[in-house]
Amino acid sequence: MPIKIIRQTHQEIIGRGIVLLSCPPAVDQTGDLYTGHIVEDAALLSRAHAMIGKESKKDMDPSALQATQAEFEASTQSFLEEHGVQCMITISGKNESGIEIRAKEMASRGETLELIRARLALDFDLTINTGKSETSGGNLGYDVQTVLLALGPDERGFRKEAVVASIADAVGLINAKLGRSERTGDTPD
Repeated sequence: MPIKIIRQTHQEIIGRGIVLLSCPPAVDQTGDLYTGHIVEDAALLSRAHAMIGKESKKDMDPSALQATQAEFEASTQSFLEEHGVQCMITISGKNESGIEIRAKEMASRGETLELIRARLALDFDLTINTGKSETSGGNLGYDVQTVLLALGPDERGFRKEAVVASIADAVGLINAKLGRSERTGDTPD
């Protein structure tokens, strides 16, 4: 059973596997409505690790929001190192319908992006952008395979349960495929 740790600016779910689901604190919460709940539900369903930024007030001071985001990024980096995470899936919102998948070049070359794309394509309309390092949903500058899923309003609303199940399935596929190759890679039996 995953362990949930509540911090001042975010929540951490310590699960198992090589995948971290993430929902950073955002400047504009309207586009990110329910993304924290989606990350938490998917993490609990898949028993994955998760970092969930707490919702901030709309009238929050920009410097306070920047400090909150910096603390979240530092905590995420520490979490990645401490738990041996190799893949991070960041969930954010967008105002247009559908799911947009953004990936750093490192993730777009590997199996991670293809596993996520293949699972989500079964149920959703997808747009794929690779090579972008700057996104509205957060910094993809971590030294792990990083994929950002930007969910439209329908996907965060009445299709939320299907999104949660699809993300949990994708996490399971990544853990099975990449986790197994990691276990059998360099160590003799």
